[in-house]
Amino acid sequence: MSNMSNHEVIQEYSNSIKNLKKQCIDTGMTEDEFRQMYLSSLESLDDGERPANIPRRNVTKYRILLVGLLVTLYIVYDYKNIYNSVVCNLQEYIYPGLKLLRKISIPLISLFPSLTEYYHETCLIQNPYFAVVDMDCWPCSTVPNIREVYDPKPVSQQQTAPFIYETEQQVINMEALKQIYLLNKETFDKESPKILTNNKYYSSPSYLFIDRPIEDESFYIWKFNNMNVAKVLRQVIPRPKVVPKFGQSTERFIIVDTSQRSFNIPDTECSFSFLLALSGSREIHLLPAEECKHQCKPLKVELKETYLLWYNWWYWRPAVQSSMGNNTFIAHVGSYC
Repeated sequence: MSNMSNHEVIQEYSNSIKNLKKQCIDTGMTEDEFRQMYLSSLESLDDGERPANIPRRNVTKYRILLVGLLVTLYIVYDYKNIYNSVVCNLQEYIYPGLKLLRKISIPLISLFPSLTEYYHETCLIQNPYFAVVDMDCWPCSTVPNIREVYDPKPVSQQQTAPFIYETEQQVINMEALKQIYLLNKETFDKESPKILTNNKYYSSPSYLFIDRPIEDESFYIWKFNNMNVAKVLRQVIPRPKVVPKFGQSTERFIIVDTSQRSFNIPDTECSFSFLLALSGSREIHLLPAEECKHQCKPLKVELKETYLLWYNWWYWRPAVQSSMGNNTFIAHVGSYC
């Protein structure tokens, strides 16, 4: 039997089954009964082999668990040396790895070119539950109010108390903002094509300045985060006096509010932030950060047209309050590090 080929063995087995089937039918058994008997015999063979496989599988499982446990204990015991070794050896592969990742991502970017708008984003999704443990709140706990400054100077890193002052900024109303958009329509539509409306959905700059109904009551947050738009805005909104020459973030916001409702000013990239009223005036509340709300009190100020409110985003979160008037409020938000 050992010298027989596989084909011969299968052929002999097939002939034996055929002979057995013929004998069963001759004795009066139907084909269905024979088929059931045949399948039952195969199941009994599987059941006979199964007990021998179970211990073997258990042994393999225990071996894998034992190896995993030993590796885990080794890593925990010698974590510092392993970490230092991995970090040292990994440094030389970071740049080639990122270069390879860039080449791999090119086909994906070609299929979905809209993904490039997230390139300049420092944070794609904010963590709403983020909090600083044991945050030092003394800089805001000693601030009783928002003072007005009459001779503004560039703010140092040690300055934390919020203040306001009157700028030399030209008033930019809705019509002036529309003209700025139309003169640079190609740049704005390419670099910043989306405007957040009522914190719910996005609309286009064309809708805001051309297609928007006259009776519309909404607020719009237009975010910019690239150099091309920053150059355009710098021509009509110069760098404030309190902002140092170097370190201003390219991230900016233009806020247009026709709803007269209250809303929060968006968080900025850098902690030193400013809110400049380009047109209209509104009451602004500075709410302490969640970590400092028990030590620092809320502050409020009337932000008049062309006035600038400087604040430290690390301690204060500004909110525009509702108004009984019907004037459109337009503001510019920026920051520096």
